[in-house]
Amino acid sequence: MISSDKNNSFWLSLQFIISLLFSLITLKLNISHYGEYFFGIWIALASIWGLGSALDFGFGTALLKYVAEYHNHSKRKMNVLLSSSYVMFFVNGLLVLLLGMVLGYFFYLSNDNIIPSYSINKFWKVFAILGGAFYLKYLTLFFKAVVEGLSNFIITSKYMIIQSTIVIIGVIIVTILKLNIIYLAIVYFASSLVLLILFILYFKKHLDTYKLSFKYFSIKQVKEIFGFSFSIQMMSIFGALIDPIIKYLLGSFYSISSVPAYEIARKFAVSISGLFFNAFKVILPKASVLQNYNEINLFINTDVMKYCKIGIAYSGIAFGVFALPIVYFIKFFFGINEAILIFIILALPESINNFGYSIYNFLIGVSKVSFLASLQFVNLIFVIVGLIIGFNIFGNSLGLLGYFFSVLIANIMMIIYLKKEWKVSPPRLLFSVGITKLVILIITLFITIVLLYNALIPLVFILLFNSFISLIVFRKDLLLYAKLFYSLTLNKLFIEKSN
Repeated sequence: MISSDKNNSFWLSLQFIISLLFSLITLKLNISHYGEYFFGIWIALASIWGLGSALDFGFGTALLKYVAEYHNHSKRKMNVLLSSSYVMFFVNGLLVLLLGMVLGYFFYLSNDNIIPSYSINKFWKVFAILGGAFYLKYLTLFFKAVVEGLSNFIITSKYMIIQSTIVIIGVIIVTILKLNIIYLAIVYFASSLVLLILFILYFKKHLDTYKLSFKYFSIKQVKEIFGFSFSIQMMSIFGALIDPIIKYLLGSFYSISSVPAYEIARKFAVSISGLFFNAFKVILPKASVLQNYNEINLFINTDVMKYCKIGIAYSGIAFGVFALPIVYFIKFFFGINEAILIFIILALPESINNFGYSIYNFLIGVSKVSFLASLQFVNLIFVIVGLIIGFNIFGNSLGLLGYFFSVLIANIMMIIYLKKEWKVSPPRLLFSVGITKLVILIITLFITIVLLYNALIPLVFILLFNSFISLIVFRKDLLLYAKLFYSLTLNKLFIEKSN
């Protein structure tokens, strides 16, 4: 199991790094090709389908959990689970597709302040093609959840790498030939189609013992899944709404031309956190099989605390020690200075998230999704209120600081919930995972933001200050995890060479 977890984490990390690098290149090419204004419209429209991907009524997460539980049971039980789930994905995807088209029209395609009238027809076609790509990805979520429920994250990682490769090749061709933005949408549609085909072929070849047939469809199974997944869906909706709401408020209270700067900064900040989240999301299927109070309590005090501690160290290394090279990469590769300040602002909530991700996934695994749905709703309200207040006070990207405070409150609520349900001592948990280091990192990032905003000293000295303080605080963690990564990489290469 340990070896399997390591291999899964290795491939999840590799896939995330490759996808990140490719997405940064495509982002740069697209902004250069289409300009900040028109690509800002693309980002706004695509965010609708990003929200749509979360509207699976929690079926993806629920299916992953039930596959992890049922795969050692009878074949018929698995067939009923898979067939019933697939019908739910198929029908629900069509409903969400229709809803997305309606939302896109009312929020963007009928808004002359965002999309000029002479471009409406073009962006209608773009939006429709992206809708088709969304539906294909939606169906793919079913197969991806099945494979990951069997703890085979290696296959899903490899397929996602293939999809990212198709996208970057397509974007390069579109850029070289100077094709219009409709062809860019076609590239994303084609990559989604290939990904779905790959998963279908894998399912037929390697999971042929399981059958997808309407004769196995069960209303009872649907009710069971829906009963668990409804809270997950609410949790997913409230969480997924944050990004499009930020972009909408940014465009409405500030400028639509600032959306690409936010997207660049968000790409870096969220991708850094996503690398950690991806590498350690193996905690979800492991938590799903816990049976009783004692097992759960032991799991919290071992696995959960361990991953929280790693998350804090990871934040310090990524957003602290390596902030300087990341910021200068943004500066020279994209040339949009506003993205630098936004990146440091977003580093604040993402540093908190890296600490809380493991608790969040653990709570999903032990079916505490009703609490998480309520938590995400509260978080969403705080985000909206905080952003509106922030944009009205500052009138610029500093308004994004409201997002940090909402994330902080949400993570505090999760810790309180652990105390309530399993008598976990908050002080013991926080000091065991090294909360003092996280507090120092947050203070350092706040100082960095003030210095950047007021341009009191040159950028390089501001970032050197941030990196120096973080290096002092996280030096032991940096050495420890560098050795572990080096050891894991060598072990992986040795195993592959032996095979």
